[in-house]
Amino acid sequence: MDFSNDIGPAGLQAVRNNAHYSQTFKLRVVQAYLAGEGTLETLSIKFGLRGTRQLEEWISKYNGDKLTASPSRKQVPIMSRKTTFEERIEIVEYVVKGEHSYTETANHFQVSYQQARSWVLKAKNGGYEALVDNRGHRKPEHELTDLDKANLRIRQLESRLKDQELYKAFAKKLQELQRKG
Repeated sequence: MDFSNDIGPAGLQAVRNNAHYSQTFKLRVVQAYLAGEGTLETLSIKFGLRGTRQLEEWISKYNGDKLTASPSRKQVPIMSRKTTFEERIEIVEYVVKGEHSYTETANHFQVSYQQARSWVLKAKNGGYEALVDNRGHRKPEHELTDLDKANLRIRQLESRLKDQELYKAFAKKLQELQRKG
């Protein structure tokens, strides 16, 4: 589909019919995404979708068991759970050394398919150190580079500025309400 002529006034007049895709086609596109064959954007272009939103919805339905690949997919928990560093290593080794599928691993350890796949890929690319969860942890002050310090200061100032703008807007609205009342 070529929508290059649908720009400007012509784009507003264009009448498009909604495309209907088979279950097989949707499944093929979702599996291509889950296999890491491309980003949402590149796969949407490759398969001729109008945009990424459609593919995002299909992936969501796939993970919600509304568009299933196999009966075993339904048994995979959707919600993630907290895991320790040691558990993540054990999960990766279960897949790599035991040659188990991500689905089997997800069932065995009660984690999501996506978590199991993500940890295996991280371990393959960056070793077990890549499995450490550093979210919410800051570097000590002495380990920060000048650029890190500058970026931190910018974020602090932006936050302060946003707080001041909210305070001014609140005060203005309060005064407006008091004048009316």
